[in-house]
Amino acid sequence: MPLTLVEMDPDDFARRRAPLIAGYAEAIAPSRGLTAAEAEAEAARDVAERLPRGSATPGQLMRKALVDGAEVGWIWVTLPGPARPAMAWIGDIEVDPGFRSRGYAGAIITAAGAELAGLGVPRLGLNVFGANSTAIRVYERLGFEVYAQQRSRTLTGIPAAEGIELTPMADYESRIEALFADYAQDLVQDQGLWHGAAESRAARELAELLPRGVRTEGMILRTVTAGGVPVGWVWAGLPAPPRPGLGWLHNIEIDEAYRGRGHGRAAIAAVEAELARRGVRRMGLNVHGVNTGARRLYDRLGYRVLAQQMAKELPAR
Repeated sequence: MPLTLVEMDPDDFARRRAPLIAGYAEAIAPSRGLTAAEAEAEAARDVAERLPRGSATPGQLMRKALVDGAEVGWIWVTLPGPARPAMAWIGDIEVDPGFRSRGYAGAIITAAGAELAGLGVPRLGLNVFGANSTAIRVYERLGFEVYAQQRSRTLTGIPAAEGIELTPMADYESRIEALFADYAQDLVQDQGLWHGAAESRAARELAELLPRGVRTEGMILRTVTAGGVPVGWVWAGLPAPPRPGLGWLHNIEIDEAYRGRGHGRAAIAAVEAELARRGVRRMGLNVHGVNTGARRLYDRLGYRVLAQQMAKELPAR
């Protein structure tokens, strides 16, 4: 008998809630540098915020999976909304012990995708933590592709930043304006926001991250110079919520005329050294899935995947 999905009722959700929070906490603790207690509190807060009415929360598709009348797992999907108007998002999927390694995870996602396609949803996305290689293989077989990754490494064995210096930033306004214009365009392409909403969200996040511009406390904004010549810029941040255990490389850019000379690698080393001098033990960063050159560089530098976001197109109905 094929796998089918049926609606979860309040009792189903009450039974699943504690394992959901525990699994989420276990996953985010290493990726955000949280203690077990901090991760548990953050996971509980996030679930309460996103599912205030449990399985009856509007905008959420929550289903349990049945095979021959036996419950084998469940899935939680957030329907498209203001944050992702053209994409549904898998909040969690679980195959119960005793039913694993039978292909049920793929079958659950396929069934959910068919239901979403019937609702006119064009795209389905998810987050998977880097250590979950089994899930990554399942998602790849189902046609999901990486569109963003978060990576990190421990700040030990930092190489010399040969030929590179980080100097006070003199062109902050033009650099930030270009960066957030590109970010708004990414929101349009990756999450289906219309241009006005993307620009508003980018402006809001800029104001939250850099309320005092280049003088914002906890932020490191520097011009990258080689032989006294400006060749690019970097933006890093000291550990802060939601990643209190990680310094974060928000952006690195080497100007086109100076690429291919090792300046990017050296600039990363210079940022790592500055964070290490301030007592930071690990640094994380984002990289676009399509930026294969950057992904190869970070592989060579020892940056391991903490988590990645994947998506696939759903068939039109």
